[in-house]
Amino acid sequence: MMSLAQSDAAAKPLPVETRPLAAGVFMARVGADVVILDLTTDSYACLPHLGEQLCIRDAHVEADLGMLGLLVDAGLVGDTAQSAPQPPLVSPTRVLVTRSGPWSLQATLDLFLAAATARRIGPTAPVRILIDALPERPTGRPDAARVAAVTAAFTRLLPWVPGQCACLYRAFLLLFMLRRAGQNAAWVFGVRTWPFSAHCWLQIGDAVLDDDPERVSRYTPIMVL
Repeated sequence: MMSLAQSDAAAKPLPVETRPLAAGVFMARVGADVVILDLTTDSYACLPHLGEQLCIRDAHVEADLGMLGLLVDAGLVGDTAQSAPQPPLVSPTRVLVTRSGPWSLQATLDLFLAAATARRIGPTAPVRILIDALPERPTGRPDAARVAAVTAAFTRLLPWVPGQCACLYRAFLLLFMLRRAGQNAAWVFGVRTWPFSAHCWLQIGDAVLDDDPERVSRYTPIMVL
């Protein structure tokens, strides 16, 4: 028979600690669930009804030692920080206003270079391979007018590029063009549950470049590049 002291000890909650997420691992709470994106395996996973037991913040997760032990065993958290905190993201409220300008040879070349790069990588390339294939990230702040001009050229030229219906492919092409033009945007990956769905889009400030704000607001961001 368990003594009263043993019963109290068994009921005592475990200590809570904060540990960094492993390299290439991202988490987001979606309602009562926790969704995991692992770039190493290029896969999503869901921990149903564990949203109350995990606190996810700045590439770290806070939980009791029992839960952390399970996450360590699964290779999802570590002892030292492996990933930089994600950049802050504003909730999208509008579409970036663009105006069609004169035909641009440079924009055309950049788009078809992006398409050729995506074709070389292959249609089922892992996300981390697409990320590595992008031009180098510019160091300065984006110029909204220049971003709008590149986005307008992208929209005008996209019908000439096959396979533009996939969000991942479309976002890769536009971000490739932006970086070739010395600009940048946040590449946002979002998730939903029940049924599970993943989506991605480009954003600058509160403006969406390649999608509709109402549509993307249905997704919870899990990774922002």
